[in-house]
Amino acid sequence: MIDFSRSFLTWTHHPHVPDPVYAYAGGLLADPGDVVSVRLQADARLEVRSDAGEVFTCYVIAPCRAEYTIVSDNLFQIPSGEYRAVFSESLSVPIAKRPSNETEDVRRQVIAEKYAAFDVAIRRLPNVSPLTSVGGLIAATLDGARINAACTYRDETTGLSVTVEFPVELINFDRANQKFQVCTEPVILPDLATWDGQGLDRVFLAAAAFSSFDHVEFILRREIEPAASELSWYHQVRGRDRNELREGAVEPPGVERGRPAPLVFNEVWKRRAEVVLARVSGAA
Repeated sequence: MIDFSRSFLTWTHHPHVPDPVYAYAGGLLADPGDVVSVRLQADARLEVRSDAGEVFTCYVIAPCRAEYTIVSDNLFQIPSGEYRAVFSESLSVPIAKRPSNETEDVRRQVIAEKYAAFDVAIRRLPNVSPLTSVGGLIAATLDGARINAACTYRDETTGLSVTVEFPVELINFDRANQKFQVCTEPVILPDLATWDGQGLDRVFLAAAAFSSFDHVEFILRREIEPAASELSWYHQVRGRDRNELREGAVEPPGVERGRPAPLVFNEVWKRRAEVVLARVSGAA
């Protein structure tokens, strides 16, 4: 059982080299040569396992709003976007912007090609007990115990098993009638069409919900275009403009720097699954 509250992914950038074209490219406003490190909490785990024993594990990190770092004011970028990322021990995996029935021209990246240093520190909780009944789950909830869920389903087309593990952050329960429902986000799901035995080239960000130990539903996130009537405020720049050119710089031909798109949850996947719940013993 992963202790997500104490599990972190940390990376260190190479010494900063300002972009020669854009004044605020990426939002990092460090001085030349500055070395900046970032630590983000792991929010959920994804594991893809084949019958041949191939295993790929990755984690989605806690989100942040698009910001200018490290500065004393005008910290948030407007128009606002969200930064989310998915990493294995050695790879960065793109998060889908489109629904699962559409392909995207994206591929995983070797982390060592991007960062000077990278570390995944996943910590586990001791004294863990399984929760195999609704009564036990409700009792653990009333105890204030930390609870994790691991949902495993098999994709019959590929023969791959998919497991997502995450902390139970919201649970509805009816003690008298022994009913419950968990709804938690985020989790990450694999685009198995991009699986090659070594890793994935795309994952989907999703929320998970279940009310039994053998069925789970996921709702996937995607981007949409803002309505034309909303563009006057949605794309209105305040403060620094991330697309601003440096004085005298010329934008490279063919470059299209867009603005952040709205994110919605829309596509539902229903899966027969093994739902395994566990708690930390006591109220810890």
